[in-house]
Amino acid sequence: MLERSVTVDVLKVVAAQLIVWHHFSAYGPMSDTMTLVWPQLMDWLYRYGRLAVQVFLVVGGYLAAQSVMNKPMTRPLTAIVKRYLRLVPFYLLALALISLAVAMSRHTIHASWLPSEPTVWQFLAHGLLMHDLLGFEALSSGAWYVAIDFQLYALLMALCHLFYTENYQRLSVAIALLCCASMWQFNRVEGLDIWALYFFAAYGLGVLAAWAKRSAFETRVFWLTALLAVGALWMEYRSRLSLALVTAVWLVIKPKRKVQWTPIKRILHRLSNSAYVLFLTHFGVIVLFSDMWNKSHFYDPYMAFGLTIFAWLCCVGLGLFMHEKAEVPMHHWVAQKSKQLLGR
Repeated sequence: MLERSVTVDVLKVVAAQLIVWHHFSAYGPMSDTMTLVWPQLMDWLYRYGRLAVQVFLVVGGYLAAQSVMNKPMTRPLTAIVKRYLRLVPFYLLALALISLAVAMSRHTIHASWLPSEPTVWQFLAHGLLMHDLLGFEALSSGAWYVAIDFQLYALLMALCHLFYTENYQRLSVAIALLCCASMWQFNRVEGLDIWALYFFAAYGLGVLAAWAKRSAFETRVFWLTALLAVGALWMEYRSRLSLALVTAVWLVIKPKRKVQWTPIKRILHRLSNSAYVLFLTHFGVIVLFSDMWNKSHFYDPYMAFGLTIFAWLCCVGLGLFMHEKAEVPMHHWVAQKSKQLLGR
């Protein structure tokens, strides 16, 4: 809980903001205008801001592993269904709102990054978290990550069910072996980036980091896996894997401290909790501000920079608002109904 309150919150908040700024650098006329004055900054955000996804993957594995720590996974399908119901309701709401924003802006934004008008089958494929697998165009910039997160969680639950024993050693070794297979092979094949195996290098490091302090054996498993990750980087360097490795190592070596809640830490915790909503909704804000920019016929780079900062603040505020007023109530309602259904 201590790591969740401080270290993980910091990682999630920083990673979420970097991803938002990466998308501000990648989409919209304001990005093109700012590039005229700050080409190096915009290029850095575009090239390296996306790497923050690796932090989310490691943290996702870390939190998922904590949730099943010391618990036998006797009903993996139930856990997978609960995860699906945790992710999808607000995800579909966010996609509907973004599709509305895109429809409102389509007559002023003529760019390849703007999604096409959605079809029923396309929306259904998104709802099933299979749009990439079925070859449908994404309706939002964050849609792929939700699908991958669900695949990774389902894979972890299956492994926990298959390899669980009371001393946990067999399960840890299985996770480490699959993690190494991803590092050394699957993560090097770009065509596999719609499958969980491609991302299990980062996710598996997060899982092993969560279990590293449970026993001396699992500590050795983590450090051996980290050493093999260094070998994989020596064979073929990947900045995304190096960032995932550094994040996982930091989660292991970060000492526990007694948390004293301050106003800043409470704000940090709220921002961390709203990171998922921010990830899903900020693309709609980018679309609406791009529409406004085109209608206003602005051209000044400093105006573009100021409006981008304002748009970023709107993204953060919308994420907080939608998390507390929409996602949390939806989650509680769905959890209550699903508990009744699964109980039957």
